[in-house]
Amino acid sequence: MSFIADSAQTAAAGLPAQQYLALLELSKAIGSHRGLPDLFHELAGHLHKLFDFHNLTVMLHDPRRNVMKTLTLDTTEPVMLAAPTEVPVEGSIVGWVWKNQQPFVTADVQQETGFVTTKIARNFPVKSVCILPLTTTHEPLGVLSFASDKTGVYDDLDLGFAQLVAAQIAVAMEAQRYRDQLTHERDRSQLLLEINNTLVSNLNLRELLAAISGCLRKVIPHDAAGLALYDSESHTLQASALEFPANEELFIENETIPLEGTLVGRAFNTRQTVIGNTQEFAQLPFVRRFAEAGLRSACSAPLISHDRVLGVLTVASLNENAFAEEDGELLGQVAGQVAIAVENALAFREIDTLKDKLTREKLYLEEEILT
Repeated sequence: MSFIADSAQTAAAGLPAQQYLALLELSKAIGSHRGLPDLFHELAGHLHKLFDFHNLTVMLHDPRRNVMKTLTLDTTEPVMLAAPTEVPVEGSIVGWVWKNQQPFVTADVQQETGFVTTKIARNFPVKSVCILPLTTTHEPLGVLSFASDKTGVYDDLDLGFAQLVAAQIAVAMEAQRYRDQLTHERDRSQLLLEINNTLVSNLNLRELLAAISGCLRKVIPHDAAGLALYDSESHTLQASALEFPANEELFIENETIPLEGTLVGRAFNTRQTVIGNTQEFAQLPFVRRFAEAGLRSACSAPLISHDRVLGVLTVASLNENAFAEEDGELLGQVAGQVAIAVENALAFREIDTLKDKLTREKLYLEEEILT
């Protein structure tokens, strides 16, 4: 036996005092927590008093890949920890609930044939399932799923009350999302200001890179950072600085980096931030050396000033796929600031070189006059 609830069933009227008290407890729990993991851990305890379940799952929709991804899983069945952490929207029960914004209840999911993902459920101790949409007035976020290893557990469930519970949880999730966004934007702004202050006081490229890497690590976790500058005579990039505390011996000053077939070369040629894994370029000796040192992924951004590409700023990680698109956007902003500092540092270096040259010429002329 299974049914898909009509939206008209979601209206709740005349809730018993016990259910009102339960909603009040949920509200208090939601108000006292700032982080989602802690919130769901406590909510699971409250929800056990209201619903019979062995597994509580919250899945959110990922718009970039159009999949439902597990945010949290609370289970008394250790085998459930091996369940897929994401499923496609199309062909899945959770995807149907999110897309149609209607609850789904089944007495035995093992007998369902209308969804592709029910085949996965047969590998786990799951029978009765109740899935509710998590939606606010602004957007559909995902789904809340209760599951039991007994059949028919949710046949007499008060769906109106269950959806009121889901609505409260959705509001809490949206509020936390906004808090996270504000915190993230604040951290980015502070980072850019901190880097700007760092750039003003540093003209030495190695010291500059070490300071930038230290600032960046707070927002973009990484294990190494590198600075490569363009040499117009050889038409190649040359290693100018490396910040890799775990393996400082890897740095070879002025080492040539090919513009073709490398991540940094692609960033230089395209004038775009590039994200990738080292195995894509491991055939080159330069990249292979870093891959053998354990670096698995990198993000490179071009240093552009006055419409001229001066070089490339790179951060790298010991983990694969460590950098997201937003990390690339932030690194691109930082690279724009660094480019100005690098241009100043190069100008300072050129002035210093000319000064030394003039000093030598002056000494030579004085010796000639004495002679």
